Amino acid sequence: MPDLFSINRNALVIRPTREMIDWVNTIAPDDPVEYEEAILHDGLDIFLIPDFDSTEEALAWLEENFEDFLAYALEDWCDDETRWPAPLNWALFEKFLDYSIQGVVVDTVDEDDEDEDGFFFDDDFDEAEEEDDAPEGEPGSDEAAKN
Repeated sequence: MPDLFSINRNALVIRPTREMIDWVNTIAPDDPVEYEEAILHDGLDIFLIPDFDSTEEALAWLEENFEDFLAYALEDWCDDETRWPAPLNWALFEKFLDYSIQGVVVDTVDEDDEDEDGFFFDDDFDEAEEEDDAPEGEPGSDEAAKN
């Protein structure tokens, strides 16, 4: 595993509220979304935002820049902007999205783990896969490691 280091950014984490999912279900009643399913593992969006000295500063920045994040979330559910609720204001942002600001963002990927096309590879993962694929009793197999 690479060395872990904090980057000089904050993270904004948003997820839809029950009110947003209720709205989604009014514009797409033939394909209803269950709230509990919508907020599971891939139900959060995480944005890297500028680094701030305090949570208060980060929240003030968010109140000035919320509209892009709200539009992003709405567009994720409905491409037709004419069907979006109006106005796109701070009250709607707070009604439709649970949010938090995280002050520590840790990078777990070494730059050396990126190939020329920008894809990441993990040698540790490849080595673990090879161990799992080794025939029982062979070097690198789980069975050999127990003996």
